[in-house]
Amino acid sequence: MVLNKKRIFIIEDDAYNLGIITSLLTQHGAVVDFDGWGIATIDRIRKFMPIDLILLDLMLPQNISGYDIFDKIRARDELKDVPVIIVSASDPDVEMRKARKKGCAGFIRKPLRFNTFAKQIVSVLNGENIWGDE
Repeated sequence: MVLNKKRIFIIEDDAYNLGIITSLLTQHGAVVDFDGWGIATIDRIRKFMPIDLILLDLMLPQNISGYDIFDKIRARDELKDVPVIIVSASDPDVEMRKARKKGCAGFIRKPLRFNTFAKQIVSVLNGENIWGDE
C-alpha cells in the first residue's frame, strides 16, 4: 500500500486536520498541496497539476461549502475526471447520499482512522469508491 509520488490536493481549513492528513499521505510517499479557504482553490489546483486525487472538506470559511468547490472542479475540463473524496465530520447519513449523488468517489468520516485512511485512498486510486468505513 504505497502512494509513491501520487499527487493529492487537500482542501481543508482546519490546521490540525490538514497536518494529520498531510502526514498520513506523505509517510506513504504521496506528494501533497492544499488550500484552506476555498476562494482561489481552482487556481491552486491547476498550478499543482497533474493531480491524481482531491480530498475535500465540506465546511470551509466564509460560508463556502465543499460542494461549491466540487461544482467548480467538475466544471473544468482538465479536472472533471479527477476523483474527489469528501473528508468531513458532517452527518454521514445526510452527506454520504449527497456526495454519491454529486458523483464523488467516496466519503471518509472525521476523525480519521489512522489504520485505514491510506488504504481507503489507495482503493479510490485503484478505481473503487469508498463510503465511510468500508
